[in-house]
Amino acid sequence: MFSGTYRVRVDEKGRLAMPAPFRRQLPDGSFISVGQSNVLTIYPPDQWQQLISRLQSPLLPPGDLALSRTLFPLAVPCEFDAQGRVTLSAEQRRLAGIEPRSTVCVTGSGTRVEIWAEERWDAYLNDALAQFDERAAEVFRPPQ
Repeated sequence: MFSGTYRVRVDEKGRLAMPAPFRRQLPDGSFISVGQSNVLTIYPPDQWQQLISRLQSPLLPPGDLALSRTLFPLAVPCEFDAQGRVTLSAEQRRLAGIEPRSTVCVTGSGTRVEIWAEERWDAYLNDALAQFDERAAEVFRPPQ
């Protein structure tokens, strides 16, 4: 399970040093692509294969086709260099609002890792915290 938040600087080439706890857990075959809310998401191989299986039909329904046309063109293998860095493509950075020499928040999201532009993460987290009690009450509502 991926958990925690790490603030990491992206260098001028779009590389970020993956926090060691996540790097140790991410197996070969992981992919970085877009996730929900225009956040970059690292999908471990089992999740990536589920997506591929779901989206491999030659004639996809419109919703699946739109997902396929977004997910796969933005995907790059999650490969670490000798310093434990991963490179985000220019298109990924543009989509996620990540500038060279900026800070990102690398967050554990249970079964996957997300990479947020720092300002977007801070805004999202502030909003989510303001609604935390209400959301928790909905999720943990006793059975009727």
